[in-house]
Amino acid sequence: MNVLKLGGSLLTHKEERFSLREGILEKLGNEIQKAKDPTVVIHGGGSYGHPLAQEYKLQFGYKDPSQIKGVVLTRNAMTDFNRVVVEALSNVGLNAVSLQTSSLAICNQKKILTFNTDLITGFLKLGLLPVLYGDVVLDHKQGFCILSGDRIVTYLSKHLKPNRIILAIDKDGIFDRDPVEDGATLIKEVNQDNYREVLTILSKASIDVTGGLKGKLSELLILASEGMESVIINGLVPGRLSKALLGNQVKGTRIKGGSYDDWI
Repeated sequence: MNVLKLGGSLLTHKEERFSLREGILEKLGNEIQKAKDPTVVIHGGGSYGHPLAQEYKLQFGYKDPSQIKGVVLTRNAMTDFNRVVVEALSNVGLNAVSLQTSSLAICNQKKILTFNTDLITGFLKLGLLPVLYGDVVLDHKQGFCILSGDRIVTYLSKHLKPNRIILAIDKDGIFDRDPVEDGATLIKEVNQDNYREVLTILSKASIDVTGGLKGKLSELLILASEGMESVIINGLVPGRLSKALLGNQVKGTRIKGGSYDDWI
């Protein structure tokens, strides 16, 4: 089984609201088709969810009645985005089916309290491709919270025990500095020896409402501490995603299994 996260920055132009990268979903769908194992897809919010969540400060939970409008707008935007994703994947021949995250999960202080994984495994057994997404969900402590796609990856991977965990973004992986800077070097592996340094590097980068690359790595280190390795790859490069889904080594940043207890 594969757990695949399609980053919002890969699917959309994050600087322009509701702006999809032209042709990207068709390309990714054709690559996902080549996977031999059942696959669960989770996609991020990109320019559909993040700007609205930021505007209404949804990442802090319920603080003011004015935020309720933000919940409505963000939920509707993510539903619309998910519909676009599912339709595009279906158009290339995948049996994609939308699963509404806010109907599956409830959190408590931003941590997943319950999540109906039976629905996911049931659809997988039927040969379908479940497609989930980062969403605004109920939270027992703070009213609501943003449940990021990265946190969903962690939870599902713990329960479904996939063979491969892949995060596809719009860059080759994690770099030792902003990749647009001269001399930026790809960090090919995050392990017990260098993860603190990598987290420090990512702490200096700009982050979004779900924590940016540091948030992604933090979630993947939780899985790595349980022996589940993962890889961050560039989904814009033709053929890279399909090769990763088939278990081949590809250019990217691999997060190795190990002891990360002092961070987690």
